[in-house]
Amino acid sequence: MREYVVENEFVKAVRKAGGVAYKLTSQTANGLPDRLVLFFPAKTIFVELKAPGKQLRPLQRKRRYQLMKLGFPVLCIDRFSQIKPCIEAILSWTPGEPFPEGIGAKIPELEMAQLPDHQKDMDDYGDTLELEDPAVLADFYELDEE
Repeated sequence: MREYVVENEFVKAVRKAGGVAYKLTSQTANGLPDRLVLFFPAKTIFVELKAPGKQLRPLQRKRRYQLMKLGFPVLCIDRFSQIKPCIEAILSWTPGEPFPEGIGAKIPELEMAQLPDHQKDMDDYGDTLELEDPAVLADFYELDEE
């Protein structure tokens, strides 16, 4: 069975339950989950859909980690039998509380690499944590007066 078959059934089930499952596409960020699922009131969940037995790629696992760190539930669905429990969990979930465990396909944890000592001052997104000197920034933004 192909991924789009699972995805189509998932979208139909979400609609039937009163929600929407928007297709996510981005020109600037690869690896985002396939669907942004919204239910009233303000329930926001990201869902990656896969063919049965397929796993998330490393970049998809990284995006999942980033979204979960921001407080969003991110699920993976790879079988028809996971659709109904997923929707029931979403409907019973209250935003701000932890999302129920064990919903959807099992996702291996992202292996965390150890950075070399000279890169330890970066956050989880690869941005530097060092503080900028305001005087340096002021020079950067000054316009030439001619």
